[in-house]
Amino acid sequence: MLVVLTQEKTNRLTYIFRFIFEEVLRTPLVITSDVHEFKASEHPKINYSHLPVDCPLRMSPHSLLFEHKIAFQTLEPVSFEEDVCFFESSADSFFPFDPFAASFYLLSRYEEYLMRDLDKHRRYPSHHSVLYRNHLLTTPVVNKWAHKIAQTIQSQYPEFTYQSPVFDFRSTVDVDNAWAYKNKSWMRTWGALAKGILRGDLSRNAERMEVLHGKKQDPYDTYGYICERFNGHRELLHFFILLGKNSRYDRNISPKNEQLRLLIKDLSSFCEVGLHPSYRSTKFKRELEQELKTLEGITGQDVSSSRQHFLRLELPKTYRRLLNAGITNDYTMGYADQVGFRAGTSSPFYFYDLKKDQKTALRIHPFQMMDVTLKNYLKLNPDEALLLVGKLMDEIRKYGGTFISLWHNESLSNQGEWQGWQQVFETITEQAIVYTDESAKNKIPET
Repeated sequence: MLVVLTQEKTNRLTYIFRFIFEEVLRTPLVITSDVHEFKASEHPKINYSHLPVDCPLRMSPHSLLFEHKIAFQTLEPVSFEEDVCFFESSADSFFPFDPFAASFYLLSRYEEYLMRDLDKHRRYPSHHSVLYRNHLLTTPVVNKWAHKIAQTIQSQYPEFTYQSPVFDFRSTVDVDNAWAYKNKSWMRTWGALAKGILRGDLSRNAERMEVLHGKKQDPYDTYGYICERFNGHRELLHFFILLGKNSRYDRNISPKNEQLRLLIKDLSSFCEVGLHPSYRSTKFKRELEQELKTLEGITGQDVSSSRQHFLRLELPKTYRRLLNAGITNDYTMGYADQVGFRAGTSSPFYFYDLKKDQKTALRIHPFQMMDVTLKNYLKLNPDEALLLVGKLMDEIRKYGGTFISLWHNESLSNQGEWQGWQQVFETITEQAIVYTDESAKNKIPET
């Protein structure tokens, strides 16, 4: 149990303190503005106020958690134990920076509300983020700060207990295009053959015909291979299916196609299946509702999870639309061009709507790596990718959280440009499962 004194219990303050102590550190928390209650408590405590109340642990609070508007913040770097931090505190505070204000700034994605210079897909550019600019993107700093806070409390109150870092894992697969050649209309097939002839790509045309005549497996048909890796751990696998209308960036097979419907049913009987809202759905909100209804009709189950196609995420609009559609878990939080921790954390968290100044029911599951990021954006070969991803997993082992990888069915074909990447997938998956099983022994049961 921890007791925190504050002069004002705001939504922002309550949100971030409960995240750090109840969700990351798994310890009970009481937040009070009653000085007498605070003084009378025999539990470990923090004075997070400007009140002159005697307490071994005092933090002079930054104004961010007591504001109700969105405004540009001064983010002058503060040095702390060879780390770079933000939101400077006072000399008599137990840290030289306010980790609660800094954590709220990152989790709420405060900086994204202030950015108008988006990329061509209307995505927030990674290079504008405070973590990228200060070389902190590959560290889950919020989790790191949480454990430093816990260690500091324990140094003053040895009876204080908290959850040691726990490693969890989810492997996610986006299905943008279920098959390379199979189950497409004759118009699309003949059009692709004609393009192949014009481009002189005879080997691809030959492969297409072999697949269509049943002499070769479709290269994008990697579903059996993927599921086999998760036998005995199917709760760690999650597919997201694109079912939008055909457009420039939405190229999957029609959801009316019987083979696609059978594939989705098979996948949903093995593991969790969520929606991959189409590129178009960010503009036409009724299409999101229709796509969700279609997926639920195919699976015969309620669908509560999603990841935006092309990782298109505009705050707070995208998350509000998901909430209105009935989505309660989203896996879009991450960058297309960089690996790491976009929101500064490796733990799931609830979306905080800054414009409404309130916590919502939408659970955000941040991912740390995507296959296309490793190969196309960072230009890594399979061996280099394994080294980089191994470092990300080590960070989560040190500070706790969930390692979430993002793959595509076509990237696991082990053919063409993706030759050698099956081994990356297998190595990462096998190691992450081992870490997860090891950590499960140390996890405090949920109450």
